Amino acid sequence: MKPPGRLATAAAAALLVAASLLVITLLTSPLPLLPLLPCLPAVTAPSGDGYAPPGLAALAEAALYYATTPDVPQQSRDEISLSLAVLRRRAPLRLLVFGLGHDSPLWHALNPGGVTVFLEEDPEWYRIVRAQSPFLRAHLVRYRTRLDHADVLFRSYRNFPSCVPGADAEGDAPLRVRGNADCPLALHNLPPEVYQNEWDMLMVDAPKGYFPSAPGRMAAIWTAAAMARARRGEGDTDVFLHDVDRRVERMYAEEFLCERFRVGETGRLWHFRIPPVSRRNGTAGGGDKRPFC
Repeated sequence: MKPPGRLATAAAAALLVAASLLVITLLTSPLPLLPLLPCLPAVTAPSGDGYAPPGLAALAEAALYYATTPDVPQQSRDEISLSLAVLRRRAPLRLLVFGLGHDSPLWHALNPGGVTVFLEEDPEWYRIVRAQSPFLRAHLVRYRTRLDHADVLFRSYRNFPSCVPGADAEGDAPLRVRGNADCPLALHNLPPEVYQNEWDMLMVDAPKGYFPSAPGRMAAIWTAAAMARARRGEGDTDVFLHDVDRRVERMYAEEFLCERFRVGETGRLWHFRIPPVSRRNGTAGGGDKRPFC
């Protein structure tokens, strides 16, 4: 074999030197800057305690439920968000909800560490929802009212002293709800725990109010107003009323929950923040015209 010439030997040597310099450059040059990842949080040995904090398991169950069911809550996202703002500010709290629905697991989950109680008037629907969500604290209740009597009740409720603030001998004593059978708008026979607690937030989204023989929401609105008015604990009572696009709901809300206490609205939902009578300044906005206001 003919030995390589001087030119070939020089080329090979130059190639070797260039390769060596390239390797050295790659090894000594800094890497391009990349986004830094946060440090991994410390995690103890898996034990199943991750869902132990109050409410976290309920939130997980609610997320699973709504991710896998075609049923949607009765309220829109904006309406739920209005109530959620209060829950985020005040929870854990005592929440009383008039009605059971597809959104009941949601209200239960959004009040972690609190107490959420539901009142439902339809026996068949009560059984269905309780079978699907047995963890809900719910009661089957009865109403004495009918929607087609709403106008008569509205015009005549002041004829019943037990329905009107300040109509008794003690002047402006708190209205009674429990046992107040004389007032046709009072839900006087609810489960005892409803009366034994002061409710920080009430959601009136029931009973049915879209056909003449339905109970309507007249008594639920009056009762919510009376409970909020008689509050003795700190803070006001947040009351949410749904379906205010309907005449009866609007009429009773303006009479008993009061326009001057309305602090928010979206869609078909109104939000009232009602102070107890002990902390009200005079009767501005109400008076004899609207004694609840």
